[in-house]
Amino acid sequence: MAIESIEDFLVGLPAVDDDHRMLVSMINRIGAEIEEASYELCVDLFDDFEEAAIAHFRREEEILERLGYPEIERHRNYHADLVRRVRELKSLGYEKVSKDALFHRFVDMADFVVDDIFRGDLEFKDFLHR
Repeated sequence: MAIESIEDFLVGLPAVDDDHRMLVSMINRIGAEIEEASYELCVDLFDDFEEAAIAHFRREEEILERLGYPEIERHRNYHADLVRRVRELKSLGYEKVSKDALFHRFVDMADFVVDDIFRGDLEFKDFLHR
């Protein structure tokens, strides 16, 4: 279930676009490791993903705030929900639940990240190019 490419969904801010590429790459790696039932590695990868996502969200929110994006609070809440989901997913890795349960939660998180990049961030792309 790898995400092939996000190049058609770039927002035009190099730092944000590079972060999106990195996050998608991390999601793809986590998905592959879940398939192998590498729980310990998955927990480490979730830690890395959480750290990278939080850094990305801060950077993105600072840029949007500086540019006066009117929906910044909604976007911050969106990001906070993703961080909560990543933490829930990490806890499943610690519990060593079934591969299916872990994969199901992972798919939820991956869908949310894709939704953030493809929908949430494309909303502010329109704002950037006015």
